Amino acid sequence: MQTILIKLLAMLFPVVLGYFLKKVGFFGPTDYRILAKIAINITLPCTVVASFASLELDKSLLGVTVLAFVLNWLVLLYAWFTSRGIRDPRKRCMDMFCVVGFNMGNFLIPFAQQFMGSAGVAVTALFDAGNSPMCTGGHYIFTTSVVSVDGKKTTLRDVVRKLLSSPALVVYLVMIVMMLADIPVPSSIASICELTGNANAFVSMFMMGLMFEIRFDASYMKAAFFALFRKYLFSAVAALCFYTLLPFDLLVRQVLVLIAFAPITSLAAIFTENIKGDVGLCSFITSCSFIISSVIITILIFVMHVA
Repeated sequence: MQTILIKLLAMLFPVVLGYFLKKVGFFGPTDYRILAKIAINITLPCTVVASFASLELDKSLLGVTVLAFVLNWLVLLYAWFTSRGIRDPRKRCMDMFCVVGFNMGNFLIPFAQQFMGSAGVAVTALFDAGNSPMCTGGHYIFTTSVVSVDGKKTTLRDVVRKLLSSPALVVYLVMIVMMLADIPVPSSIASICELTGNANAFVSMFMMGLMFEIRFDASYMKAAFFALFRKYLFSAVAALCFYTLLPFDLLVRQVLVLIAFAPITSLAAIFTENIKGDVGLCSFITSCSFIISSVIITILIFVMHVA
């Protein structure tokens, strides 16, 4: 238990540090934009390359990758349908960003590395192969296509432009094609990307701390509760279906249950920044999600004896 708590504190430390340094004036209120550019354009793509270079493909578990892709579309449609009452398009987009997605790279994969062994890491990596293309661009493209923030109709050209404007998404698609074609990532490229990619978790979490704002007014808390309640309701239903209905071995189903409760990705705040939405609220919801998921997953690890 002590080891788990230390790991959780280690992952929360960059968020707290970033928030503290902003409050004491060491960083300005908009300095997070620099880190956002670094994360989305440099460290995250390098993380993608490094993770695929070390991934050992178990073709019997490719269904996990397909499951991740399908699940992301289901939660997207769920978020879109349940957010119909939000009239402001920017608030609705932000709400959808906070309901969809599963934070694997900065959260669940480190959990798997520490507590689930090689089999658990393999399952999370295969899930992430189907999850990350959606988290790094797919969610943003769909959301801004069905909820127009500028009143303009989205065209096919707009969708293609958005696809190509996400370096992480493009890299993921290339890596998936290479994986399916059994083309290995050159070791020299993997080594270069690994060093830079190792900084992604800290950069993303520190950026979230710089974005974080605490406001206890009723509208702020109501928006956070509305997004988080729907997210974890979907997570609970998905986890129940994973555990009882899927034909995988027990360990695989247990890991998928943990994945279902992964928190909101830090990219939600970046996407909210792109549409000029309320970044402070999005970061607040994301940080709350991180804490909620930490508690739930820690309990599940002990209850299901996954560790």
